[in-house]
Formats: sequence, C-alpha cells, structure tokens
Amino acid sequence: MNLMHPGMVYAYPLWALGLVLIAAAVAGAAMLELLVRRLLPPTLRRAHNDVAAAMFSIIGVTYAVLLAFVAMLAWEGFNRAAAVTSAEATLLADLDAAAEGVHAPGLREALTGYAATVIDAEWPALAAGEPATAAEAPLRRIDRAIAAVVPADAAAINRHAVLLQTFARLRDARADRLLAAGTTIPPIVWAVTVLGGVITIAFGSFLGAPSLGMHLAMSALLAVSGCLVLLLIVALSNPFRGDFHVSAAPFQAVLARLDAGPAAAEPPTPPATAQESQQ
Repeated sequence: MNLMHPGMVYAYPLWALGLVLIAAAVAGAAMLELLVRRLLPPTLRRAHNDVAAAMFSIIGVTYAVLLAFVAMLAWEGFNRAAAVTSAEATLLADLDAAAEGVHAPGLREALTGYAATVIDAEWPALAAGEPATAAEAPLRRIDRAIAAVVPADAAAINRHAVLLQTFARLRDARADRLLAAGTTIPPIVWAVTVLGGVITIAFGSFLGAPSLGMHLAMSALLAVSGCLVLLLIVALSNPFRGDFHVSAAPFQAVLARLDAGPAAAEPPTPPATAQESQQ
C-alpha cells in the first residue's frame, strides 16, 4: 500500500484502510517514543520543554494549515465532480425537452443509449480508475440525429438552434466530468503531507512528560487525529472511486424519465353543469 499513489487503496473498504492507517500510526508513534526515551532521558527532555513546546506549537500549527489546505482541495474537487455530473445529466434531459415539436428520428433512443451507457459502462470504468470512453458512440448518434433535423418553420428553426446549443454544452459537461475523474492530488502533495505528519509526531516525542503512559497516550491521539484527516483526503481525492464517491443518480433519474416516454396529455376538464355552477 503506497500512499504516494492513493489510487491503489480503493480496492479496500474505507473502514479497513482507516484501521490499517490508525494502527500503523499509533504503533509507529509508540515505538518512536520508546526509542527517544531510551536515547534521551526524560530529565534531559524536561529541561528543554519550554523551547521544545514553543517549537512544537509552530510545527503543529503549520501542519494543521497544510492538512486543512489539502482537505479543502480534495473537498472542492469532489464537489466540482458532483456538480458537473448533475449538469451533464440535466443537459441530457434538456435535449429531450427541446426536441418536443421537432421531427428528430432516433434522438430519444440515442439519449436513452447515452444515459444507459454512462451508468452501466462508464461509471464502473471510472470506479476502477480506467478511461471512460464507452459513451462516445451514443454521443455521436445524438450528434447525427440532431444534424439530420430539417426545420419546417420558424419555431422549429429556433428549437433546432436550442438543440445544437444544448448538445455543445453536453459535450463540454462530459469533458468536465472526465477531467474531474482524472484530476487528483499530486504525488508531491501526498509526500509533503505524510512527511509533515511524521515530523509532527516525531517532534512530540522530544517533549519530556513525567509519565510514560500519558506521553504514549498523547502521541497516539495525535497520530489518530492526523490519520483521520488523511483518511478523509484519500476518500475525497478521487471523486468517482472508493466507498465515498459521486453517484450516478442524476443519470438514473434521467434514464427513468426517458424510458417512461413523453408524458400523456391530461384529459380536458369537462365543462361545469348548470347545477354545479349554481353551487
């Protein structure tokens, strides 16, 4: 398991990854404290507690800011992926709505095929970290169906123009989704984040606490708090992978609407009788 390439960890449940990270961090912090205690007597460390505590505060704050920055990057990337996914599905529904009143043979079938392919083929590919190209064929079918439209009047010309504009926006939204799927936290950021955590925990071992058990407990809690934030970053850094990922629910909703077909027109309300009017 290599934290420099977090994509390798998505084959495991998030809770299992969290347990492994926390256990490793707590064990490492305890071993480091025991090693430092063996090399540097507690009396020597307590003599430098004032200076060490001041420096530890600076290091701790610096690392907390770094963690917050990386976590914010991951959260913004996740939200952006969810937003472009919703926008792409909405544009698919907009195409279906804009096609009403326009003779576009095969357009609804192409839209249905695109939504189904995204759900059944592209979402599993994105979850596995593989390129998502399966929906390119249905996308081309949508393009051909729109290009084949021959407007019969001014209203149809306007609707055709809307179809063309909406399809261009659909292409852009799809490109944004694939870009969001391929954008993650750079390895250098992971390296700095993990190394910063090691330095922070290691520096805490130079503080001289009278009780070994208390010092081990504090070091363990420090390690656990850092691991929890790292686990959050791992979960959010690849928005289409892992247990916590962007859902295909927007496409599923659009597909259900397309499968249902055009809504049946409601029967006209019968005129009120003279007796009902008097009432």
